[in-house]
Amino acid sequence: FCVSELQALQSIIAEVHGLEAEIAAVSKDPSAQSLRLSKTKGLEFPLLSDPGLNAIDAFGLRHPGAAMDGGDIARPAVFILDREGRVVWRHITDNWRVRVRPETILDQLRKIP
Repeated sequence: FCVSELQALQSIIAEVHGLEAEIAAVSKDPSAQSLRLSKTKGLEFPLLSDPGLNAIDAFGLRHPGAAMDGGDIARPAVFILDREGRVVWRHITDNWRVRVRPETILDQLRKIP
């Protein structure tokens, strides 16, 4: 997980909930590591663990060899799903430094009927 991105998401949690939406973050990190990070940063949304990269692969987000140890990780991405579970907006990048601004996420959430 990118800690600054998680903190940015935490900063808009009240607005997200006000729009009747939820946030969940997914990485290949082990669940114990994600839980520790969530507690130390005071996050109010789940950090989900996908060590087998199953969900990451299902969304086409595997970034082969991009981890510091040469392993595979997930590409940075944001998906917004409607109430029926359909993806209505997404942002995917190959550059881990490029992250969606929280205001953009809120703008996209406001567009959902």
